[in-house]
Amino acid sequence: MKSFFQKQTEECQVHGGHAKKANGALLVMVFASLALIIWHVWVYGTSGKVVKFENSSNSFPLLIVNEIWDLLFNKRGVVPELWEVFPYFIVGILLAGYLRTYKIAVKLQASLRKYGVLSIFIASFVGIITPLCACGTLTTAISLLFAGLPLAPVMSLMITSSLLSPSTYLVTLNDLGPEWTVIRTIAALFMGVFAGLVTQFLRTRGFETKNLFIEGAITRGDFHDEDYPDERLRCNCKQKFGNRVAVRTDNKFLIFLAKSSEMLWMVGKYIIVGVVMGAIVERYMPTGWVYRFFGQKDPLNIVWVTMVSVPMFLHQLSASSILAHVKGALDGTLDGGAALAFMIGGPVTAVPTMILFWTIFKKRVFALYMFVCLGGTILIAYTFQAFVFVPGVDTGNELLRGVSQLSGGKSAVLAKQGSNVRMVMDPGGKGLIATFRNELDGQGGVVFDAGYERFLAASSDMHDNRKYFVNAAKWLRDNSDAQARPDILVYDISSGRHEVLSKMALADFDRAGFKVKIVKKGDAEKITSASLANYGQLWLVFSGDSRLADSEFKAVSQFNGDGKGMLIVAGAGSQAAEPLMGVNQLSAKYGVTFSGNADSRGEISVGMASRIFANASEVLGKFLKIVHKA
Repeated sequence: MKSFFQKQTEECQVHGGHAKKANGALLVMVFASLALIIWHVWVYGTSGKVVKFENSSNSFPLLIVNEIWDLLFNKRGVVPELWEVFPYFIVGILLAGYLRTYKIAVKLQASLRKYGVLSIFIASFVGIITPLCACGTLTTAISLLFAGLPLAPVMSLMITSSLLSPSTYLVTLNDLGPEWTVIRTIAALFMGVFAGLVTQFLRTRGFETKNLFIEGAITRGDFHDEDYPDERLRCNCKQKFGNRVAVRTDNKFLIFLAKSSEMLWMVGKYIIVGVVMGAIVERYMPTGWVYRFFGQKDPLNIVWVTMVSVPMFLHQLSASSILAHVKGALDGTLDGGAALAFMIGGPVTAVPTMILFWTIFKKRVFALYMFVCLGGTILIAYTFQAFVFVPGVDTGNELLRGVSQLSGGKSAVLAKQGSNVRMVMDPGGKGLIATFRNELDGQGGVVFDAGYERFLAASSDMHDNRKYFVNAAKWLRDNSDAQARPDILVYDISSGRHEVLSKMALADFDRAGFKVKIVKKGDAEKITSASLANYGQLWLVFSGDSRLADSEFKAVSQFNGDGKGMLIVAGAGSQAAEPLMGVNQLSAKYGVTFSGNADSRGEISVGMASRIFANASEVLGKFLKIVHKA
């Protein structure tokens, strides 16, 4: 048994000893990170507070200890991040061990090579259904490259694996909706194909498989198998634990465990250092620098966000959750191109991946990887910006699901003032539709729409208005008290000169399970808490300066406070004194104000591909759930 763990004393004549340059580079990074922490605490104090240490009651060494402890163990610290990456890393190690034990890499090499350029597309697809991030995929990729597989399909596999997996798909579906999920899937596939084709084009220009690795990094000391296609690596020495086990037993499971264990520290050290550095960069980089780029309609936002995402250790599972929070922080709608650049550029340039590439591969391979990551991110983000995303539209919002166009016309302008408000549409920078959610206080959801004319019976059947109405009812149902009834009371407080909601719109509500009753102010008594008790939603239609009576205002406030949903509609303001004060008396409670005038003319584009994305998402969701369970 002792011989299993005792290394060969003589140096392998084929591979030589382990190179010390890689470990030295890692130590430099560790000391540089520690120096950054010390400098930050000296200048700004702990946890980013602008308080110099001499003003604190604690000693400077104790402040350093507290800062490092918080860096390691807070919710977004190093240890939780390592715990999140650990399962993917282990799966990658085990897959690599399996490949080496059963010589699968050689079989994959022959299989992919016979497909030529088509292997790039196959590898890209395999990458998005592989439950691995870049950290786990790298271990497998190295084994494939050692077996002689061309770099092009391996590059495609690494790119797509870092961008998407079955788990990430489902998380994105929850955070951002089906449209964003399909967009992310298509973008990941395009990135993989782009990376593979560029690499394939350069294959004879210094990117042959045998010329990829730094001498002494891995290829001359970490894998000693006797049947590698590359004769430089073919060796029968017993310097490695896996080979010593293989000589003494035919048990494939034991050999598999031994060969897998060889890679634990080899790759694990890069991941540990990479996570630490990524946490430090994210902790000390002002978040305002990133957030402000997601809402500004600057044509260069995609470039800036791509570049800023590079030093961030952004895991694919975290990107969609972060963007969901960014949406709520913006005064307007999210810049779709910048958001897509964030979801692509961050994960593919994760710090552990960069460290591994820089230390193991030759610098031209590192440069190629950075080029396809940055160039591909910018190219794909601008392509989607031009052909998919609609400016001023919150892509993937549930209110707009399956909606391609809404009727325009004259409207008021919404302004967001509360943190619980999310802008849904602001064409031309003028707020048109917004939502409010505050589950902590038990309030029901609220939808605000400044397009009064859209709700008139004469306009209800135009474009996709009816689909939008039903979506609004479903959103209010899902974001309100679960015990609320499905009945909707539409209270028309406008002038009464026009009917609201067409018969076909009412029929659509009925098919969706909602019973709608329309009441005009003046045709019935004032609404009270008792009269609202039988309804789960209240839709209030204002126009001009119409307003609720004081008793009605109290009843409506109590209705929403009990967890029931509301939709507040108002039209363009008048030139009279205190325009739209009636609706603002109510809407201001939720952090939204109506004011001014806007004219969207005949129609408002929401997204021509919205229905396609929604349908495709359902199909992909079912497929990836099966893969995830497997």
